[in-house]
Amino acid sequence: MIYDLKQMFRGIRALYGDEGFEKLQNSHVMIIGVGGVGSWLAESLCRSAVGSLTLIDFDRVEQSNSNRQLHATVDSVGLYKVDILAKRFVQINPQIKVNPIKERLTPDNIDKILKDCPPFVADAIDDIEAKAYVDSYLFHHRIEFITAGGAGGRTDPRFLKIADVAEAKGDALIARLRNLLRQHYSFPKGGAKFGFPCTYSCEKPVYSPKEGYVSGDLPAFGASMTVTATAGMLAASWILRQIIGNNPGI
Repeated sequence: MIYDLKQMFRGIRALYGDEGFEKLQNSHVMIIGVGGVGSWLAESLCRSAVGSLTLIDFDRVEQSNSNRQLHATVDSVGLYKVDILAKRFVQINPQIKVNPIKERLTPDNIDKILKDCPPFVADAIDDIEAKAYVDSYLFHHRIEFITAGGAGGRTDPRFLKIADVAEAKGDALIARLRNLLRQHYSFPKGGAKFGFPCTYSCEKPVYSPKEGYVSGDLPAFGASMTVTATAGMLAASWILRQIIGNNPGI
């Protein structure tokens, strides 16, 4: 079968014009962390005609991912998330270039793994220590990126927003990220902007019953796909605006 990308993505062309479509086709985006937020973020970019994606995640699918992660099915348990998405995205766009990297980014290997980092990156890491050094690295290497805040424990996607990390309110993960970046990576204090955006929710989180996560099998926070997927799509929309060039600010 001959695939006509202009027909496959004519809805994208209608939105951004042929020039915008070419920009998307020639763009390369890296997504770090392809779980509850990152998997939907990556799919949004694939379905928006982005020509190249690099996916970084060392995790395999677990049964407990089924409530919120795009790649989680009964048949995918135990498989690497990035490998599943790479195969899926070629089914969506046979001409897409996908580079799956099954690595955990650490201070020791980040220079090696990100040495050829593309111009646009989304950080969807949920490990706060890793998130801090990755975001610091991206910022100081002047790479355009957006970081994802907390989506767990929320039920209403209408509370999701994008703002500079210094200005996001009501999100505990982003608050912890701010503190780490100020304490260990020389980011400004006193309310000054950090210079890179985040998705965040100002909705008050819902905890699972205490007996469930203290002595049972529940996590402290549950997660709804309606929120995690929306956070991923919100981050993807920001990246698309950067690629097209019609988003001068955060």
